[in-house]
Amino acid sequence: MDPCTIKTVKCGYVEAAGRLVHYRFCGAGPAVVLLHDSPRSSRLHLPLMQVLATRYCVFALDTAGYGNSDPLDMEEPALPDFAHALGKALTALGLEQAPIYATHTSAKIALALAVREGQMSKLILDGLSIPDQLASEAFLQKYMRPFAPEATGAWLGAEWSRTRDMLRWFPWFATNPQNRIAMEPPTPEWLEDYGIDLFSAGPHYAGAYTAAMRWNPLDDLRAVKIPTVVGARTEDVLYPHLDKVPCTENAALSVQRLGPDRDKWAQWICDALSSPAPRKPALASLPLSQNRRGYLSLDQGNVHWECYPAKVKTDLPAILVLSAPSTLEAHCWAKALSEHRKVLVPDLPGFGDSDALSEPDADQIAFALAALVGRLEEDACDVLAIGLAAPIGARMVARHKGLVRALAIWGAPSFDPPSLETLCPPVAFDALAGSHLHSFWHMLRDSAVQWPWFDARPSSARPAPDVPEASELHRALTGMLKQRTNYAQPVAAALAAHDPSTWQAVNVPTLVAVGHDPAMAGAASLLDLLPNGTAFIAQQRLDNAAQALALALQKVGSSAFGEIIG
Repeated sequence: MDPCTIKTVKCGYVEAAGRLVHYRFCGAGPAVVLLHDSPRSSRLHLPLMQVLATRYCVFALDTAGYGNSDPLDMEEPALPDFAHALGKALTALGLEQAPIYATHTSAKIALALAVREGQMSKLILDGLSIPDQLASEAFLQKYMRPFAPEATGAWLGAEWSRTRDMLRWFPWFATNPQNRIAMEPPTPEWLEDYGIDLFSAGPHYAGAYTAAMRWNPLDDLRAVKIPTVVGARTEDVLYPHLDKVPCTENAALSVQRLGPDRDKWAQWICDALSSPAPRKPALASLPLSQNRRGYLSLDQGNVHWECYPAKVKTDLPAILVLSAPSTLEAHCWAKALSEHRKVLVPDLPGFGDSDALSEPDADQIAFALAALVGRLEEDACDVLAIGLAAPIGARMVARHKGLVRALAIWGAPSFDPPSLETLCPPVAFDALAGSHLHSFWHMLRDSAVQWPWFDARPSSARPAPDVPEASELHRALTGMLKQRTNYAQPVAAALAAHDPSTWQAVNVPTLVAVGHDPAMAGAASLLDLLPNGTAFIAQQRLDNAAQALALALQKVGSSAFGEIIG
């Protein structure tokens, strides 16, 4: 097999006990499982996966509430709850017998699973906390300060300070010499990934973290029957805890002390995971969730999507909702439209969890969207294309006839738009002050209240009633952080496709929203170009607009269509 193919990391979801569990996988050979610490995700293991891929089929799972995995549906889950959830996920993936490498928080989770219901062939626990005394509730309340987004963005400074301090002191709030962590500072790339994972976990970041701090693993260490190696590097704050591993009380235990060399550390993991031929799952038969979130794997990369089931019983087709450069508007619309119809929201290539293209290309994006609709829907769908994503929707309709029943346009760029660099300026990672967080946050926030987003003149004010909720801004921010250097790609592709010929080739009934929103300034030009275009009066309240739009799309093809004016 081609080494490049072996090392290509793919992503997926598996449903386990009603929850979606997100995972990454690559490689060839016997299956092994990697688990991360808190507040990280399987993103942590991307470099290690590359090392292991030529020898193993590597699966890295996101713990419940971290990365893209659903949180546990409990007020204060205990560590065995996370262990039970992990066991369900491994069983769903056919990985219950695979050896496990787990670090820090996940080391306790994997150990608890092994003692209670585990079937894994081997455990490698890298950095296992064995405290002399469990953390007090007062300590936990201070350490696990709530992650609470609020609309102004002022919280971002405090979160970035915590991000940096968690890597310098333990506990992070005790900023004195005796609490300084004895490790070299992380690279900017590692720190950026750490920040992405913290913001991905968001309000759930304290879940497994708190459960682990409340759990002493000594009883589990004495009881485990599965061969278990407990190791740590000298720079790990948990290195001294190796002395507490009760090897004399349990023959299944052994200890491995490692130096700071990361290459030797990776080789140790590679060798330690070797076990008697664990069952390798057949990737083609892995269960795919088509309920709420998923990936479509194409030659051009992964396309991530989310589904909002209709809240009413309906036979009407789904609505595909597109927005760019983020999915902020798409998800807000999807919530409102799902009162009436099933809604699909994809991350366009270059945003969030969809892979970027080698070059911006509207036809490739249109192909990906058409493949997604073809995979998920039996019938043609309707498309709502918002703002800068409008030309992408038009190109999809024009290039893939028969997949779209009707198109709705809610705002579109003018035919003489601002430059790409003005609409989507390059944002540099700022390890010191976290200014990249503020840049994206205010770009997103401002785009909801004025258009273009950078124009604060009264004439550019949008008639939107409210700034988006902080939780929606936080979701969009996280998507931008994941693709900081690529987030402009879907906009670049859309602008390149935004020419009269694209719109003249749209061969389905098309609703074009008209109103006082400056983002709709180009509506008249589009209506002149569209062979089957109809003006649709935009309403300001999103719930009212969604209801009216759903009704208008329902009437597509009927004799009443030509009379629709909102």
